[in-house]
Amino acid sequence: MALLPALSFCGRGSVPLSKPKLDNPWQAVALVSVIGIDLAVSVILGFWLGRYLDRLLQTDPWLMLMGIMAGLAVGVYSVYLLIRSYL
Repeated sequence: MALLPALSFCGRGSVPLSKPKLDNPWQAVALVSVIGIDLAVSVILGFWLGRYLDRLLQTDPWLMLMGIMAGLAVGVYSVYLLIRSYL
């Protein structure tokens, strides 16, 4: 809930933005690169956090698997937010 006012403050909330164009092929390459990096970083951070909690709580490998799934979910949602303006 705390992110919603921040998103509307940034102009993504109530004010509709114009759709960005991908006229330049380098812009498309940059968008695809950001999507890949975003997914990879989210999953890796989920893995590291889950692995750390596994070692701390001695629940090997369950929290690591849950961290990977949570990282994947966060990554997919983040990618959705990135490409929402292009749809």
